[in-house]
Amino acid sequence: MKRKFQLLICFFSIFLSLPAFADFQTNLDSLNNRYTKVFGQEKLETLLEMSRAYWDTEPGKGIEIATRALATAQSLGYDQEIVKAMFYLGTAYYKDNQYDNSLDYLLQAFRGAERHNYQKEVADISQQLATVYFQSGKISKTFDYTEIANDIYEKSENKIGIARCLNLFGVYYQSIQDYDKAIDYLQKGLNLGKVISHRPIVGELLNDIGSLYTEMGDTLKAIRTYREAVDYYKSNGSNNKTGVFELNMCDLYLQHNDLTKAKHHLDKGYLVGKQLKSKRLLRDYYKYLSLYYTKLGDYKNSVIAYQNLQAYQDSISSEHLSNKIDDLDSRHIEEMKSQENQALRAENQTQQLEINRQYTIGLLILLLLLVVIFLLTFRYRNNLKDNELLYLRNRLVSQHQEELIGAMKRLKESEDKLRTANETKDKMFSLIAHDLRGAIGNISNGLRMMLTDKELDLSEEDKTEFLQSLFHSADNSFELLENLLFWAKNQTSTISANLQIVDASSIISSNINLSAELAKIKSIRLIASINPSVEVYIDWNMINTVLRNLISNAIKFTNKGGIIEVKSEIGEYFVKISVIDNGIGMMPDQIENIYEGKTTDGTANEKGTGLGITLCRDFLVKNHGEMMVESEVDKGSTFSFIIPRRPMSDEKFSEFVKKETLISFVNV
Repeated sequence: MKRKFQLLICFFSIFLSLPAFADFQTNLDSLNNRYTKVFGQEKLETLLEMSRAYWDTEPGKGIEIATRALATAQSLGYDQEIVKAMFYLGTAYYKDNQYDNSLDYLLQAFRGAERHNYQKEVADISQQLATVYFQSGKISKTFDYTEIANDIYEKSENKIGIARCLNLFGVYYQSIQDYDKAIDYLQKGLNLGKVISHRPIVGELLNDIGSLYTEMGDTLKAIRTYREAVDYYKSNGSNNKTGVFELNMCDLYLQHNDLTKAKHHLDKGYLVGKQLKSKRLLRDYYKYLSLYYTKLGDYKNSVIAYQNLQAYQDSISSEHLSNKIDDLDSRHIEEMKSQENQALRAENQTQQLEINRQYTIGLLILLLLLVVIFLLTFRYRNNLKDNELLYLRNRLVSQHQEELIGAMKRLKESEDKLRTANETKDKMFSLIAHDLRGAIGNISNGLRMMLTDKELDLSEEDKTEFLQSLFHSADNSFELLENLLFWAKNQTSTISANLQIVDASSIISSNINLSAELAKIKSIRLIASINPSVEVYIDWNMINTVLRNLISNAIKFTNKGGIIEVKSEIGEYFVKISVIDNGIGMMPDQIENIYEGKTTDGTANEKGTGLGITLCRDFLVKNHGEMMVESEVDKGSTFSFIIPRRPMSDEKFSEFVKKETLISFVNV
């Protein structure tokens, strides 16, 4: 019969924990899914939240993830995330009953938060330190750190934090047996928790108030309080607070000599402690189990339970642990003093610099030496260029392997892109067929008239203008067909970037020469403002096509007698090439729709499809470049693009674009 009763309790506890476990698993799945989709600081924040999710179920897993998050934050140099990772790691160690490791990381986090003046983190860490010191028996420390946290929470009007501090003040005064103050603080915390409708805090405070009444011997108030707390623990599942609540209920019924109800709650508390592997819960379980057997008169089992109690007690609060905590406190005080001394030394150094202005010449000599060292370092880095390129190739191979692993996940995206590409292709082919038919028809009809119409009597000036018109049609058709060929190859992914180190000025000079005749026909002055030779890491053919299209467009939309300038600028990470005209310009809505294939006729009725600009954008993406457009109606347009001076990954591209002061506007 006893065996069946225990199985029934076990089944009932597992049944109650199923919803909480489902919520935990849903939250964990959501975090894992987000972790695979985000990058940088957001990825690190997600990793920390994953650590937090394991605190009450698998603290060991929480320690492992928080350790990984700390290493990541340190490698990236994110100060606030380093503090937060230490805080989470210290809390995870506390949940795993490793108080010495917990205090070590929490104190480090506290120092970091104070040094950088992260007030919220100072408050949260202080509150956790107060909790750990309380469990370690360092009661005075509990009060000190609770005061620090409470002051900050009151200034920021953080009611949740204030309620938790009131709870800590209450258990502190209970531990020194000042029951009046204890019940006052706990009741204030309970009232605040109910005002803000925070169920976990209300449940914890009811549990602590019930424990206080039990300790005071007021059984009636304790029972009334615990009955109110039951509703707050029904849906909590297996967590540390649930286990404490069940064991407190057992203690109450043991004092009331209701052994049946005491054993019921004792067994439920044991299941929670066993599931969470909590030494504190198992320690308290064996304490009450020993008392239970004593009241039954079963002294043999009472002694066995007491022996188990001592084993857990020794593992939690040994003299060695107390010494380690004292050492951590001493080290914390020494490091805080060290920080103060460093601040004083920094102030003295500033004053010394002010006094020693006469040594400016010596500082200039030192600066000159630094410049020489920098030049030597720069020369040395040039010698390492081949090694860097080899590293880049290896990196590209590694990235390719990662892309292969994720290929299955991108199949669905590829289908959508293919469908969109087919729709774009159909629309583009329709436009191109219409434009080609008109252009080639004009050429054919014009030549037929000149060759067969004997009555056609044209002056030399008319003939020249007529031939120029035919030349425009032929040139537009050739440009359209060439862009179509590149676009078709790009859409089928048969064209890829052959990245290499090339001279940027050679691309500009080549396109200036090629476009000179076309500009001359419209009496357009084509000028170049080119910087000295500078190397860029690009596909020569693709960037040549980009610049040719931009110059061709500028000629189309510039009136006769206009000016087109091709200009290059050298930045720290990129080279910026601009095609500037004083043509007809564009409306704001035309700029917004520039990549959608919409176009207008040129100043000499030149035709186009808008395919060239789309092709330019796609080619720049393949070369880690970006296009910029500025235009004003009747004043002209400036089409600019950036290309990298050295090899870089997608992540580095995003980082360097933000740092490049040369760029005033980039469509990222």
